[in-house]
Amino acid sequence: MNEAPTKTTMKGEVLRSAILDAAAKLFIERGTGGTSMQDIAESLGLSRTAVYYYFKNKNAILRALTEEVLIPAKQLANDAVARKDQDPTEALQSLVTQYAELILSRPAEFRVADRNESDLTQRQLASMQSARRSVLADFSDVIERGIELGHFRMVDAHVAAFSLIGMCNWTAWWFKPSGRLSRQEVAQAIADMAIHALRRDESRRPRLPDVKESLRLLREDLAYLEKLVLPEDDTSSGQRK
Repeated sequence: MNEAPTKTTMKGEVLRSAILDAAAKLFIERGTGGTSMQDIAESLGLSRTAVYYYFKNKNAILRALTEEVLIPAKQLANDAVARKDQDPTEALQSLVTQYAELILSRPAEFRVADRNESDLTQRQLASMQSARRSVLADFSDVIERGIELGHFRMVDAHVAAFSLIGMCNWTAWWFKPSGRLSRQEVAQAIADMAIHALRRDESRRPRLPDVKESLRLLREDLAYLEKLVLPEDDTSSGQRK
């Protein structure tokens, strides 16, 4: 049985979190290179020894800040893709909502990770890039599945994934906790926009998930395209002299 956390443990977790928050603000304002361990300690009214107790150097703090966002983001995206039996519209809405809420709950950490890549070690940079690729691939997979099942329009899944991730990421810069909407409301609004942007019109959804139904929709698309490219008045123009 797991023991309940002691007061000492809880105090340690709170202090560690405070150090990360203070470091994140300083890294954003001054950059990693312009911030010292002494600066971080002084911003909290601590001694350098207290900060060194939790982190051996600035690089360890930067790594921790980066992992605060990227590891959970990778995990939630992987979980969404693993649920193959879930309706793709519901899967994408859940994925976008959770990803947006993650960014909204850790905006400083995300901005640090985004702005201080040059200060990461090669190993840390590789880990961060791997996590980002994983998130992009998982977003793309959910969108592709929605396209294949006829729930989403025929779009480039990769471009669509980049766009949705970008909408979520940008909240780290513009969202204000004191604003009109809560984190949850903002995340839900972004997810709703994502679904409405990709959702296929109800009349255009396949009635049956088979080849014949796909061909029916393809013929409709070709007929529509032919009308756009070859207006009725021009269909016989090739025979005119």
